[in-house]
Amino acid sequence: AGIAAARAAGMRVVGVGPRAAAFAPDAHVTHLDQVRATAHPDGGIRLTVTA
Repeated sequence: AGIAAARAAGMRVVGVGPRAAAFAPDAHVTHLDQVRATAHPDGGIRLTVTA
């Protein structure tokens, strides 16, 4: 339900954990330390995902 709701709202989804890929997120990582969030000058947030 969470992934479907995010997509319905026009968002992308990053799955975290060893089974995340089974739910077909846009990107997936095994550990949250593989995701970096930084503030963007336009007021948004940029996520960098390293697999």
